Amino acid sequence: MPYKKVGPPPKNLPPLPRLKVRRPILGKQTNQCFVYMSSLLNCWASNGEGNSLCFEFENNLKKCMETFKPEKENISTINYHASRLYPKLRGKN
Repeated sequence: MPYKKVGPPPKNLPPLPRLKVRRPILGKQTNQCFVYMSSLLNCWASNGEGNSLCFEFENNLKKCMETFKPEKENISTINYHASRLYPKLRGKN
């Protein structure tokens, strides 16, 4: 089967000043303290606030809040590469 010839880039691309992806964050990690807080609130809802059954959940939440450090978000490099390649796609106008 013969290969198709690739022609010049199409001339009817939209008149964008630049290509940009909104919110290019690769992944966001959930905060583990939210799990401890929800379990504490569930325990309080079931047993009443200040119940001795909930002390373990309280201590877990306190320890988590003291030691938690949010990780830096991994931002994608897609916008950098799109800004480099867009003039080549657009062609000379």
